[in-house]
Amino acid sequence: MTYLYFVAGSLIFMVTAAEIIKTVFSTQGGGAITTKLTKAIWALFFFGSRKKGDARLLEYAGPSILIVVLICWIAGLWLGLFLMLMADQSSIVSSTTQIATTPLEKLYYAGFTLSTLGVGDYKSTNDFWRILTSVASFTGLVFITSAITYFVQVLSAVSLQSKLGLYVNAMGKTPQEIIVNGHNGPDFEQLAPQFLTLSEMLFEHSINHQSFPVIHYFHASDPGQTVIPAVVRIDEASGVLAHGSVKSNNLQLPLKMLRASLDTYVGMVKGGLEDNPAKAEKPPTPNLSMLRERGIALEVNRPGFCGGLNS
Repeated sequence: MTYLYFVAGSLIFMVTAAEIIKTVFSTQGGGAITTKLTKAIWALFFFGSRKKGDARLLEYAGPSILIVVLICWIAGLWLGLFLMLMADQSSIVSSTTQIATTPLEKLYYAGFTLSTLGVGDYKSTNDFWRILTSVASFTGLVFITSAITYFVQVLSAVSLQSKLGLYVNAMGKTPQEIIVNGHNGPDFEQLAPQFLTLSEMLFEHSINHQSFPVIHYFHASDPGQTVIPAVVRIDEASGVLAHGSVKSNNLQLPLKMLRASLDTYVGMVKGGLEDNPAKAEKPPTPNLSMLRERGIALEVNRPGFCGGLNS
């Protein structure tokens, strides 16, 4: 037996299995290798799009990442098992002739074992290789099935991300428009149910972003489905209402929950923001002329109003 093949195969198999477990069964994001691979693929697409955020090429980055990651996981398990079988020339033999298999035939055997195809034209020669075949077969069944299920959950999270962008876009194209559309004359109470719905969606999206960081790389060229501008828009609108001393008892709790959900989301994705907040460009003070023209009274001159909006 060539132990070098077996050790190398075991390491590759276990590292791949650990990557799948960390990515699929953990709520703390992907494995180290999977994360680096994801970033590398995104960088390739971003470079190919000439670093233009509105390029349609970026729409294919997310699906491509999922496909490449799945192929790499399968290839890692396959290669690991193949190298382990290569440790012994007579580990696998033909079921009919009992002749030891070639490397290509061992590669074929490793593939149909992981896929649980079970053709039966080759077989293991002793108890050790039989047990290894059984373990590999169960591993392939569990991991590959779980990986596909994981990708379905990712696509569901991406759908929620698009829904969030569309929902905010329907409320208004700008923060000022959201406020104007929510003003019913004396107060903003009709915004309360929308804020509660948004809070629930934002909390769920934040959890999805932690569990499935890959959704960050699903790009929508349609501005109406882009979540980041939507979050900025609703954050600015809610900030104006929160710091503008809006008196509406029925809006206070929904507004507080919305601000909390926004803080949770920003905290979840802060790893992609400027490392030193002091160097980040401060946002401009919102233009409230549209609100004044519509007769919406906000105490914009009270202490802390501008500071609260820019915090």
